[in-house]
Amino acid sequence: MKPMQMIVVAGLGLAIGCATPAETGLAKRSAGEPSDKGPRLIQAGPMIGHAGPYEAKVWVRTKRGSALRAKAVQGDKVQNRLSVEDLGDGFSVLHFSHLAPAAGTRVTLTVERAGSATETESVAFRTAAAPSETGRVRIAFGSCSKVSQFNSGPIYKALAKERPDMALFIGDNSYFIVADGSNKHFNTTGQTGDWSSPEAMTARHLTTRMHPDLQAMFRSVPSYAVWDDHDYGPDNADRTFDLREEATTVFRQMWANPAYGTDSIPGVFSSFRNGPVEVFLMDDRYYKYSPQKHKDVTMATGEIWGRAQTDWLLAGLKRSTAPVKLIANGTQVVTRSTSGEGHRREAQNELHRLIAHIEEHRIDGVIFLSGDRHYSELHFEARDGHPPLLEFTSSPLQQDQKVEPLKNRPNTFRLWGLNGNSFGMVTVDIPEPGRGVVRLEVRTETNTVPVVENTRCSSAWQLSDLQY
Repeated sequence: MKPMQMIVVAGLGLAIGCATPAETGLAKRSAGEPSDKGPRLIQAGPMIGHAGPYEAKVWVRTKRGSALRAKAVQGDKVQNRLSVEDLGDGFSVLHFSHLAPAAGTRVTLTVERAGSATETESVAFRTAAAPSETGRVRIAFGSCSKVSQFNSGPIYKALAKERPDMALFIGDNSYFIVADGSNKHFNTTGQTGDWSSPEAMTARHLTTRMHPDLQAMFRSVPSYAVWDDHDYGPDNADRTFDLREEATTVFRQMWANPAYGTDSIPGVFSSFRNGPVEVFLMDDRYYKYSPQKHKDVTMATGEIWGRAQTDWLLAGLKRSTAPVKLIANGTQVVTRSTSGEGHRREAQNELHRLIAHIEEHRIDGVIFLSGDRHYSELHFEARDGHPPLLEFTSSPLQQDQKVEPLKNRPNTFRLWGLNGNSFGMVTVDIPEPGRGVVRLEVRTETNTVPVVENTRCSSAWQLSDLQY
């Protein structure tokens, strides 16, 4: 994999950007003066990425030959020193450090280019709280967004209005499609498609990224992502995908996560902390090898995370001091649904190893977040002598779906479920050490909690219910 280039900026000026075939047709938006010389200088973004207690990242795409300046302001303090990561093809991530935790932050960036008007954009957010046993953190999450096929994305308007502390995009964040103009134009399987070249992957990601409702949300909510098959490769693609490394590079160009794998273990997984919550973002494609495509493994012996990534997760869970630990994965993990992808159906030994580790080391507060299924549900599995297995699946963010009852999707451990465009909300509220509430609920396009078949799609647990 080609390494990304990091450039330290101590005068705030940097020439960045180069054109790609995806440059044409980008959204017509800028806070600066209009330019009569082609696409805007700020072609996509800015997007708030990882916002930690002491650092933050802002993603942007700019036109070739542009010069970028930026600053972060917290109260009356200006942070002028930053580093800029040049990701290639005009993509950059601004890294701010030495920030104050849990503080309102405004980042202003200015882009200039000879012969074009100056453009300025700002984003506003709050840095994460320092690691703590207490605090209140609100996490929005979801998967499966075909928003580029729709003029309006009301789910993103609702999410932006809610202003959670973060948003987790956990797979199928855009859809690689055949894109041949035929009646199968939107198919996700075929001999060729957006997955056939990194240039086409980039163009499809940008088509989604440039949607005005999604862009507006990205300016106010720190956003993180992992992939699933449709923003990695063709339908159900796994580690045998020929362009796995190219897909990884493109994904890294499109998001501003805290990290992508480790120095010795490639992939798009990472973890980060906000107050009493630690989030583990898992990669369910880079290492996947399952019986759904390969006859030399079984439901027991197949892999989704792979040995090295699973080791990383187990070590992180054991080490974590966070009262609540969220494991976010593109496909379902503990849910006992009988169809589709997921650990119960493809990698049972991997799952059993994880559960045994949690039990042996008495790891508190573990909740699974997942997507993929084009429906939402809350799985609750009580276990004698152990906290329950909880998995909240949220899907889709944007399809052609209205909220309605969930039919023909058996899961005997489901507390509630529904079809329909929506996002998941996780609220962790711990006012005192060891005492608090964790609420899991669905939000619709009107930012309301739906009632489906006389059941309100919201459940809460005392923190003590999730502890040993």
